[in-house]
Amino acid sequence: MENNQNNHTNNILNKFSDSFLKGTHVDIFGNFDDELHLGKYFIHLYNELCNTYNVYASIDLKSFLKKLSEKYQLTEQNFILKEEQAKNKSLCKVDYSSSAYLIILKEKVLLEINSYKAEFWYGKEVDFEEITEVVKLLEQAKKKKKHKQKFYMVSTTGKNEAGLEFKKFDIKKMELSIEDNYNEDFYPVHNTINDFLQKEDTNGLVLLHGKYGTGKTTYIRYLMSTINRRFIFLPLNLMEAMSSPSFLPFISKFKDSVLILEDCEDLLKPRVSGNTNNNSLVNLLNLGDGLLSDAFSFKIICTFNANIRQIDQAILRKGRLIARYEFDELSIEKAQNLWEKLKYEGKVEKPTILAEIYNKESRDYSEISTKKMGFN
Repeated sequence: MENNQNNHTNNILNKFSDSFLKGTHVDIFGNFDDELHLGKYFIHLYNELCNTYNVYASIDLKSFLKKLSEKYQLTEQNFILKEEQAKNKSLCKVDYSSSAYLIILKEKVLLEINSYKAEFWYGKEVDFEEITEVVKLLEQAKKKKKHKQKFYMVSTTGKNEAGLEFKKFDIKKMELSIEDNYNEDFYPVHNTINDFLQKEDTNGLVLLHGKYGTGKTTYIRYLMSTINRRFIFLPLNLMEAMSSPSFLPFISKFKDSVLILEDCEDLLKPRVSGNTNNNSLVNLLNLGDGLLSDAFSFKIICTFNANIRQIDQAILRKGRLIARYEFDELSIEKAQNLWEKLKYEGKVEKPTILAEIYNKESRDYSEISTKKMGFN
């Protein structure tokens, strides 16, 4: 069996190389030149369309690959593509939580696998029982604890119809005293947010707004490092993707997650003001407390710096909005206490933002010189 499988894999690879040399290959890449489009790749290898089957789970990838290699007698020839990353502290060791593999399991069965998703591409005549046998191995390799101090950033890809994928990152454990770093009126709001994020199968919106440098992002980092839940960060340049028909099917696979939207003033603008992000806003509202909320159970945290009156008032509706807080300067008393704990000299004479306190020793580039420049 092993020799037959290796011969099949070698034949496929030889055909693949030969077609490139002859210039008879199809375009197997997606929207980005360095990313294979697996549907096109399957057609190129076997000259036929294929079925797909996706499994989303938190996978111990190292353990799974070992079980898979034993079952299918895999060699290096079976691994069509390896995207491996070194561990931060052990550069000669593979960090399987950030790596991905494309494998030919057998004739007309391809598997793309990383630590949170397995995607099968298989021929029409392949018995689905072949796929379930591999899924059973996935069940055995599932991690018991999910998302511990991890967060995921949505990024673009050419590998699927949605054009989106997750990039996973580690979050360093962050020690933060809510009492020392925020005004007293924030305590009850923090307790509400903390309880909301901890509960299973709940949905709603949290709005954190206010001046720059008052601790909004620091607070989100604190939540990510203390709450064992999947946090998904949607970058500013991809917020318009929320209006795409493929966005909701893509995000639906990650139920009961926390979606973070930072600096999203444009997204939250009132719909009557000619906001071009209307569809994105509608999807956001539906995720928070609409037809989709019960199905997805998304907890959404939005941050912005605009005045609360400049956002769509539908966001503030009871039942949809779980908590809202406007961050401001620390009071003189609070700022002074923090000043002393950081062992700075002198006294605080006015309400002060956190950024100014923690960056006291940094050079101030905010003042623009009025000095004329020229030649003497």
